[in-house]
Amino acid sequence: MDQAYMGMEEISGSNIKLRRLVETSEENYIDDEVSQTVQCETTGLGLPESEFVKKSYCRAAVVLLGLLCLFLLIGFITVVFLFTQGKSPGEMDTVLLHSLYNNLTSERNQLLTSYNRLTTEREQLLTSYNNLKTEKDQLLTSYNNLTTEREQLLTSYNNLKTEKDQLLTSYNNLTTEREQLLTSYNNLKTEKDQLLTSYNNLTTEREQLLTSYNNLKTEKDQLLTSYNNLTTEREQLLTSYNNLKTEKDQLLTSYNNLTTEREQLLTSYNNLKTEKDQLLTSYNNLTTEREQLLTSYNNKVKERDQLQTRFEDMTKNRDNLQRKLQDCRENWVAFSDSLYQVSSEKKSWEESRQDCLQKGAHLMIINRREEQNFVNQFKKSLWIGLTDSETDGRWKWVDGTRMTTSYWNRGEPNGGRTENCGQIKVYDSQNSWNDETCSDKHFWICEKRISP
Repeated sequence: MDQAYMGMEEISGSNIKLRRLVETSEENYIDDEVSQTVQCETTGLGLPESEFVKKSYCRAAVVLLGLLCLFLLIGFITVVFLFTQGKSPGEMDTVLLHSLYNNLTSERNQLLTSYNRLTTEREQLLTSYNNLKTEKDQLLTSYNNLTTEREQLLTSYNNLKTEKDQLLTSYNNLTTEREQLLTSYNNLKTEKDQLLTSYNNLTTEREQLLTSYNNLKTEKDQLLTSYNNLTTEREQLLTSYNNLKTEKDQLLTSYNNLTTEREQLLTSYNNLKTEKDQLLTSYNNLTTEREQLLTSYNNKVKERDQLQTRFEDMTKNRDNLQRKLQDCRENWVAFSDSLYQVSSEKKSWEESRQDCLQKGAHLMIINRREEQNFVNQFKKSLWIGLTDSETDGRWKWVDGTRMTTSYWNRGEPNGGRTENCGQIKVYDSQNSWNDETCSDKHFWICEKRISP
């Protein structure tokens, strides 16, 4: 980037030297022509025709050389513009600063040209003076508005930070309470291996989420490092920009020394322009600070929402664990995402169903092989929540859903209209279902879903 910058300076310097050479050549040629014309008029002698033609050709060659230099400068600017089309936002900032550098170089050349036109520009400078004064007032108004907005954002930022600390305190209290409940739960039911397995899986998943969180935090730090590098590069380009601006001010000082009458106006003009640049710098700084505060504000809001979500999840987990703990004290067995209880007495199918409903549960529904294997482990003939009492041959579960997966024993169901209720009978077989008369008395198994 520095090499490209130095190359642009060298090319700009070469173009200025060539332009000066062309202008000097034209001036010398004109002086020579005038002097020779005067000499001819005084002596009464005319120039030879061949010499006049020769000098005309030289003048045309000098003009063509100047046009060629101008076309080379335009081509170089076009190449630089095409080179900047595929750059990233950070590199586009660099190219814009280079463009500012080129603009300042052009302005310096224009000031050198306007060095010879001091008398005709007095009224234009008075107009520019009034315009800059008006623009200064507008920038001061914008500066005050941005200062007020920054103070409001800082107030919102502090409020969010306080709210975040309160949520963290609540989160820590809930975490402590959750650990105490888990300790009580493990002490009461150490033999519940299946529930402990589910708890260990949840702990592993939480550690994985923590690992993902740490990875995202590392990635954020890397992005911040890249952002700081781009900021450093931009500050270097701004330093070059300020140096050119200083050179421009020096040229303006020489420009002011030429005419005594315009010296006071030009001094006021330069002071207002400097003040305008300072206000623009302050305006840009406040704008950047406002964007940073807005970004920090949004991040705090997101962090607060995440903590609120985690707070609610922990509260739900605590309630679920309390319900599990209460159910386990009542001889319920946990499997998958449900709790199960096997009766100690025998009743009919309808009486068994009513008993489950009174406990906030229902007769067991079996839709998977794992649930079938689980119920066979009790080694009892058990009523389950399956019946075709509404329409013979059309078996439905107690929640109203149709039976889609079945584990009937060989030859079952075979009871016709007299056996309309399902039970676990041949529990030593994987397919242990049997249709039975609903009024017969058997043990039963209740199922209660655990809320997510």
